[in-house]
Amino acid sequence: MIWAALMALLLVSLVGAYIPMGRITTASGIVIAIAKSMLVVLLFMELAFAKPLIRLAAIAGLVFLSAMFALTLSDILARP
Repeated sequence: MIWAALMALLLVSLVGAYIPMGRITTASGIVIAIAKSMLVVLLFMELAFAKPLIRLAAIAGLVFLSAMFALTLSDILARP
């Protein structure tokens, strides 16, 4: 069932990529990617049923990744 949901989201993102919607195309692609990643993390990696320490390690990885993206974005935006 999860696999079917991931395949459906894949088809939605594929169809959405070819429909010219301007900036909404990028936003919808990001929303679909977040939904797919949440399915994988929570159900395939079984993070929904994991111990609190494992959840904490996953959150720490997410915080680190967010910090790296923020630093990269601040460097790009600061350039003339």
